[in-house]
Amino acid sequence: MSTKTKKMPDIEIGQLVDRFMRHIHCDLGRKAPDFDTEKLGPAGGMLLLTLADQEPIAIHELVRSVARDKSQITRMLQTLGRKGLVEKTQSPDDRRVCLLKLTAKGDDVVARLRFALAETIDGLLDPLNGQERSTLKGLLKKTFPT
Repeated sequence: MSTKTKKMPDIEIGQLVDRFMRHIHCDLGRKAPDFDTEKLGPAGGMLLLTLADQEPIAIHELVRSVARDKSQITRMLQTLGRKGLVEKTQSPDDRRVCLLKLTAKGDDVVARLRFALAETIDGLLDPLNGQERSTLKGLLKKTFPT
């Protein structure tokens, strides 16, 4: 019988990534009036960015992807739909399934959000030189392949 020992997580990496994420969140919060013209907030922005990465996507897959309650996601999608940012289409493979995708207006909102996010992260990475940024980008692509 084999006994596996659980590897201890690197607490320092956890703290540094948490600090990095909090700085991103706070800076975006300060900049939100400039780019969040639809008043989506962090949850709405996260949902739109996830849709942009995975569209077209079924609602149940989106719920699993963002790890939120289905009723919460459904309400958010209704709001995004009323704002003209997201549209539903019927799956060609299964008529019971609705697929979600961004509208042209939704694409524009995502582009503004991505720019604000890139600008914020660029500022946080100011101390890194070009080679260090390139290394970080390579590590992130390895960790989060597209």
